[in-house]
Amino acid sequence: MRFDAPLPRFSAALASGQPVRIVALGSSSTQGIGASSPTTSYPVRLQAELQQRFPKSKITVENLGVGGQLATDMIPRIRQQVIPRKPALVIWQTGVNDALRKVKVEGFRETVLTGIDEMRRAGIDVVLLDMQYFPRAEKVRDFPRFLVAMRQIAEQRDIPILQRYAIMKHLVTSAQYTPQQLLAKDLFHPNDLSYGCLGRMMADALQGEFTDFAKVASKKKYPAEPAKQAGAVPAALPVH
Repeated sequence: MRFDAPLPRFSAALASGQPVRIVALGSSSTQGIGASSPTTSYPVRLQAELQQRFPKSKITVENLGVGGQLATDMIPRIRQQVIPRKPALVIWQTGVNDALRKVKVEGFRETVLTGIDEMRRAGIDVVLLDMQYFPRAEKVRDFPRFLVAMRQIAEQRDIPILQRYAIMKHLVTSAQYTPQQLLAKDLFHPNDLSYGCLGRMMADALQGEFTDFAKVASKKKYPAEPAKQAGAVPAALPVH
């Protein structure tokens, strides 16, 4: 699992050796509805995964998930709860409630762009997390359009997106898991298995991004010396 866009502030904060704060912003599947306990929600699992990968760093993942919220509900929370915390990274999970409540896709798009822009102006990296797979999703009007909108937003703002819906659907359609194995009894919210999987995948992607950042930083600090040439070398030799 690798991201297609950089997370410079998060990576720099981790490289600095100082405590790193991550905020998980979202609705019920961030809050942890469907998990057997709060300790099996994905933000808790993500913190444990990152701490295992970076044992010398102090990494905190704060759970700001509130069940049932739309993207518009989260804009005031971004201003009042997220930005004042000064996190290096925000993982923003949204979209499913907007689709279920028939919010207009264009209005949703503008709301998410507003939130991203405000966080980035505050010096915060953002990762988008799209909707969870559930059997009724394909019957929800405009659900595919919300998935496309989130991918387009990520591309437009050059930020990473973890496409949870596509991953979960693949696990089902490839017969690796059934919906009953990946979802809670309501067949809507994730369960311990899928929360744990999400925590690992997100940690893998963040670790990969930091590894790439560290490689680039190392090359800038210790640039390779140019090879010494004794004389002119022909561009190509004839083949006989």
